Amino acid sequence: MNYSNVVVKCKNACPLGKVDGICCEACPHCEDCLKKCEHEPDMCGEAVFEGTALEVFKAQAQELIKSISFLMTQKAQIEAAEKNMRDKLQKAMEAHGVKQFDNDTIKVTYVEASTRSSVDTTKLKNKYPDIADECTKSSEVKAFVKIELKGE
Repeated sequence: MNYSNVVVKCKNACPLGKVDGICCEACPHCEDCLKKCEHEPDMCGEAVFEGTALEVFKAQAQELIKSISFLMTQKAQIEAAEKNMRDKLQKAMEAHGVKQFDNDTIKVTYVEASTRSSVDTTKLKNKYPDIADECTKSSEVKAFVKIELKGE
C-alpha cells in the first residue's frame, strides 16, 4: 500500500522495544524484524492514520478503489458485449419476423420503434413558471457514491 503522505502510527508497543508509536509498515527496522506485525495497517484495527482527511482516506481505501475500478472495467466490457449481442438478436428477429420467443432460461420480446412524448421542463419553467412550480414535486434522494472510469 502507498502511505507516502500519511503517518501510520500504532497503538501497540514495539515487540523488540526499538521504536514505539509507529506501525511496522513504517518502522526503519521492519526488514530485519522477526516479530513484525503481519497485518495491513488498514485492516489491523490498531493503526492510527495521521494526515489530511483525503490522504488518510486514499491510503485506507486504496485496495477497495482498485477492486471497484477493476469490477467497473469488467462491467463495461460485459455491457458492451451484451449490447453487441442484443443488436445481433434484434437484427435476426427483424429478418425473420419473430416478435417473441422464450425457452427455459430467457424470454425475448421485440419492441418496435415508436415515438415517446415528454414535457420540456425548461420551456415550461420559462413560459409558465407558476404552473411549473405548482406541478413540481420533491422527493428524497439517498446519499450515494458516483464513480466514473477514466480513459475508456
